[in-house]
Amino acid sequence: MYQIFEIKLRRKEIDLREKLDEINKLGWHSNGRNLTKTDGWLQYILDLSHFSVKCLVVELFPIEEGNWLPENYPSREEIVRIVITELEKLPFNLEIDEIQRTVKHEG
Repeated sequence: MYQIFEIKLRRKEIDLREKLDEINKLGWHSNGRNLTKTDGWLQYILDLSHFSVKCLVVELFPIEEGNWLPENYPSREEIVRIVITELEKLPFNLEIDEIQRTVKHEG
């Protein structure tokens, strides 16, 4: 898998247990440490210990690793917008601190 970007969030207190039913209804699943959502060949991982969201894509073909700019990859930037929309639906009022647009090979 390739990580195509990571969204860093501002830290805040979150009571995951209290909101778990609502989170599951939105298609996110908890493993106790992370929330994960799968959308076709994409996977979003909300790491609550580091307050970041990674977007991973299945290795269908090699992707050039390194930084990328929104204007050069509009389809990737659309995925960034989709993930932000998904985060806004969660019952936590999460705030984005930074978006790191870097492709890295995972695993």
